[in-house]
Amino acid sequence: MKERELKKLYRFSKQENSYYVDIQLDDYRDAYSNWDYSPFSNRDLDDDLFDYLISCSYEIPRQKNMIIQFHLLNQQCDINREQKTLEGIYNFFEYRIRKIKNDRIRLIRNTISFLIVGTVLLIVANFTGSNIANSFLNKLLSEGLVIGAWVMIWEVFSIWFFKVNSLSNRIRHLKRLKNTKIVFSYN
Repeated sequence: MKERELKKLYRFSKQENSYYVDIQLDDYRDAYSNWDYSPFSNRDLDDDLFDYLISCSYEIPRQKNMIIQFHLLNQQCDINREQKTLEGIYNFFEYRIRKIKNDRIRLIRNTISFLIVGTVLLIVANFTGSNIANSFLNKLLSEGLVIGAWVMIWEVFSIWFFKVNSLSNRIRHLKRLKNTKIVFSYN
């Protein structure tokens, strides 16, 4: 997205050289999921807020600074609640990063097993072709094994280049949000 368009969507501060993501809340609690009654430091963010923050992170280039500003309409400044809210938001992003890293590790393990199975199928296809007397069965078995091997090996490429790459990109954006400065303002 061009910088001119970004400045129409987000407030830009020349002093801080940062784009502000402005979020209006009635209460500190509005940042969190209504279904989660855990303490503030362990709560899940509201799904809509999370989706909005992620989309802002994708829109604002990573080399640009980003600041999240919560505008609290019906609250007085409460440093203790601010700290708990900040801690909860950072914990939430850390949890999401851990979860995606675990998914990425699982996918990488799957690719290794697919690669091994595909390689074994190719080797078996190579050796079984000459051991069967019937030429029709010989062709059928060896070509079936070769097709199975290439399907397995294709899955390795598919997972590695599409899914793992996508998860790594998501982790980068979550880390960016976790490290983004968050400020509060009051009406």
